[in-house]
Amino acid sequence: MKTRIYILILCLFSGIQAGKAQITIKGKVIDPSGIPMEYVNVKILQTNQFSITDQKGEFKFNLSKLNYTTLHLELSFIGFQKQQHVLNLAANSFDLGTLKMKELNLSLETIEINAKRNYEGSSNSSLIISRDIIERTPALSINDLLNQIPNRKFEAPSLQNVQNINLRSTFAPTTNNRGSFELNNAFGVALVLDGHNMSNNMNMQSYNPGIWGVGNSTISSGNSWGLNGSGTTSYSGDYAFGGTDLRQIPAENIESIEVITGVAPAKYGDLSEGAIIVERQAGKAPAYLRMQLRDNATSYGYTQGFQLGPKVGAVNFGLNYVNSFADNRDKIKAYKRLNLSSMYTNSFGAQKQFKNTFSVDFGRNLDGIKQDADDISRASVKFNSWNFSMANRTHFRIQSDFLKNVSFNIRYATGHQVSYREYYRNEPYIIVSDATSTGIHEGQYAAGIYTSQSLIDGRPTNFSAKLDFNGNFKIGQITQFLSFGINYDYGANKGLGQVLDPTRPRAVAAASPGSLTTNRSERYYDFSLAIPQENVGLYIEDVFKTKLFNRELNFRGGMRYDIQNAKGSFSPRLNVNYALNNKVRFGLAYGMAFKAPSLAQRYPGPVYNEIPLVNAYNGKVNESTYLVYVNRYDPDASQLKSAQTRTLEFTSQFKLKDYSLSLAIFDKMSKNGIGTFVERKFIDLPTYEVTPVSNSKPILTQNGTRNYTYFYNVFSNNLSSRSQGIEVIANSPNIAPIATRFNMTAGLFVTKYLTEGLRQETFTDAGTSSPDYAVIGIYEPRNYTSYLSNASISSATHIPKISFIINFIADFSLIQKSVQSASAGIPLGYLTRDGRYFELTNPSANHPDYGHLIKPTSELNENNVPRIIPNFHLSLSKEIKKRFRFSFNVYNVFNYQPYFISSTNTYTYPNGSPSFGAEISIKL
Repeated sequence: MKTRIYILILCLFSGIQAGKAQITIKGKVIDPSGIPMEYVNVKILQTNQFSITDQKGEFKFNLSKLNYTTLHLELSFIGFQKQQHVLNLAANSFDLGTLKMKELNLSLETIEINAKRNYEGSSNSSLIISRDIIERTPALSINDLLNQIPNRKFEAPSLQNVQNINLRSTFAPTTNNRGSFELNNAFGVALVLDGHNMSNNMNMQSYNPGIWGVGNSTISSGNSWGLNGSGTTSYSGDYAFGGTDLRQIPAENIESIEVITGVAPAKYGDLSEGAIIVERQAGKAPAYLRMQLRDNATSYGYTQGFQLGPKVGAVNFGLNYVNSFADNRDKIKAYKRLNLSSMYTNSFGAQKQFKNTFSVDFGRNLDGIKQDADDISRASVKFNSWNFSMANRTHFRIQSDFLKNVSFNIRYATGHQVSYREYYRNEPYIIVSDATSTGIHEGQYAAGIYTSQSLIDGRPTNFSAKLDFNGNFKIGQITQFLSFGINYDYGANKGLGQVLDPTRPRAVAAASPGSLTTNRSERYYDFSLAIPQENVGLYIEDVFKTKLFNRELNFRGGMRYDIQNAKGSFSPRLNVNYALNNKVRFGLAYGMAFKAPSLAQRYPGPVYNEIPLVNAYNGKVNESTYLVYVNRYDPDASQLKSAQTRTLEFTSQFKLKDYSLSLAIFDKMSKNGIGTFVERKFIDLPTYEVTPVSNSKPILTQNGTRNYTYFYNVFSNNLSSRSQGIEVIANSPNIAPIATRFNMTAGLFVTKYLTEGLRQETFTDAGTSSPDYAVIGIYEPRNYTSYLSNASISSATHIPKISFIINFIADFSLIQKSVQSASAGIPLGYLTRDGRYFELTNPSANHPDYGHLIKPTSELNENNVPRIIPNFHLSLSKEIKKRFRFSFNVYNVFNYQPYFISSTNTYTYPNGSPSFGAEISIKL
């Protein structure tokens, strides 16, 4: 039955008819020595059809109904420069003749120096980072390759912090880079590796965000580790609620990167802020050994592809190991990474029309801070994980009138994430409760000297499948290239969850024995209780090229439909560009996109509030009583919507001789961003008179009631923003007398963002005797406008005869500031230490109870950079006999470390200290 259905579907889509005229595209590929090259990958971009060359270096495509059509043919082979050829099909046969591939090395006259935006990608905004650039860039992870993105500040290679990426937005700096808007933007950036979306939807590594909100939910260290002490902020290696940690992806075996900052093609779903599309090397390749030594890291990489036999295919292996320290003097904080990968590729059929690629990947990450002998609390944290995945990509080239290619991608991924913190606590005694139901319970007394331990154990599992079709048909004389498909994603987390002992609490989740104040406590929460996530998407997209007023018009438009969290959404996507002539081109793009909520947002777990009613303790447990009211709140996220963006973009490209200038102007509106807000509740609870009894529990007699307040954080679609900006990329040709090219990138982003609902901030209790002293201030909703502008000018002096290149980069931070209204620092009300709420109508800064809540404008905007901050970087590479390459690079080569004093009299040093790196790479 299944076979009959398959044949029926194939016939419906294929439209196979006998006797139709076919077009033959053929050619021969040779290496620089004139020897035929076998297993070169050949791809027709418009139809997504693949082939490989045979032992004679020859390839052939048989196509139908493509007369008088323009196609782009791409040739690629590991270690050689990628080629693209434009085919104008006017006859039934097209012979490209003999094509010579150029080996990738510094002796080539023309190599890629900087990433380009020239309408050659799948979107008007696509920025292409080729293998030429990747091999020359000192990179510990893929994050270091993304310094090419306009308006992104150049950073030295390092693995000492979580690496999330924000695209086309700017927000006020936060102490731990975990602001709700930062996380939402990073979460909405899709990372597509070899056609598969590397989802972070199943990551649940956090404390319960219902206690203190998303930004304060990660396991983190204190500020006292290392030789510098509190000069650093606390560290966390968790990245739940954000994007995939880019530190996990090595750069050694990456073939190309396409960064889409604007409107993505309809085939890409589950994103809201853009996409990073990564293609890795697959197939036969020479051994490539890369060793890198930096002041804070060592990296070793090895890749090689083997041909197994004439009909057996090729297998490619990759190995990468990195060992990195925050400070080589004490080695207290370390990050270590091991990556293993294997890809098997083979083509079948008389014309190699069936291509299959099977890949297996394993990664191990060890991240954390050891115990510091100078820290009396003996605190330590670790964020360890491993991940394993298997994926298969199948392409089947079809010779029919309509359907040209069918591809099927499938991937299974699993892993284990462990976040752990321990430290010593020293209190006279503690009061605890392990009750899990709402009501008044008798608590317990426990020793106050213990080791507090927090463990978050996650085991995310993901399965995805995608079926794509590519076909073409004609409307008049215009060939329409149609693609359509369906994808399915399943995700779950089978981890142990939040393994927390309420009888050994951390400080912020412990009840205070000295006062009857409300506190939020923690319980064990099993992640496997979270219902697995299932998302389905369908898309259709049309691509064609035609003449308008005798000028070339390129059109890519489609529609996507997604079902996320049981809710449907339509996403139109459009990219159009028009060539006025061969020197000027304009583009216009419009699109919508939706990002599904994660498991951690949908199932954060129950929140427990404890209100101590009686703490009658006399030093003897059998003569003491602790009575506590426990409130359990079970969040319901069934109404949580997908985050949504709407993007409008204008692009242009200008060429004057060999000079080029690309410009992008965008307007991006985001709504239904997912954040947390505080839900406050009030309750009347009994008060008691305590009568001590010798050798027995005291007698409790109710003598009235008292009003208490408690609160918890709830996930909601309460974030919205609007980003507008401009990006500029300019390139010069090679100036022969000095053998140098120049590149300039610049950008300006303005983001207005706000939250729905009031915000609250906690202040230190000054210990005054006033019962009305404010410890929590209530303020108007957050409403910011942030500005960011960066620019860089780089030069590349390339001397092919001696295989030498030197790069110099001048990086400028032009604007970085955020503005709030003066009313943002004026409280609307406050809470006292015993939970009573006072509303304020005309607050006075001199009031002894709440005057400290009023913030001046200078404090609200304390992170603004008052002037332009430059920085300078240098790298050079020398190649010997096209096999051995030595590179040296310096971040902040002039050791320029300016500082400024913020409005709160804080010294800020925006440039880091010089970072040195040396690299040796060998091709065998």
